[in-house]
Amino acid sequence: MWLLTVMKTGLKRKKNKSQVKLSPVLAESYDLVLADLFSKLTKLKEGVIKLGDLGTFHKKQRIIKSALNGKTYVYYQVSFKASPELKKELDR
Repeated sequence: MWLLTVMKTGLKRKKNKSQVKLSPVLAESYDLVLADLFSKLTKLKEGVIKLGDLGTFHKKQRIIKSALNGKTYVYYQVSFKASPELKKELDR
């Protein structure tokens, strides 16, 4: 799997140490899918992005108030919910 790092300069991809080498075509496909997902998640205010039969990403805005300094902080929570078919395959 690829690990994503989001910085001020944009999206960067890092190799996981336990990763198998990918063919150049497959690596390019991963880059394309990750860039598209990154673009959709950054443009989406709140809502759902469906990934075909794999599942859905949910993006929600969260607001918390600090008990230490009384400031209010706003952030976005992104979660993934796997489809029942994907769960079955992963459990095998």
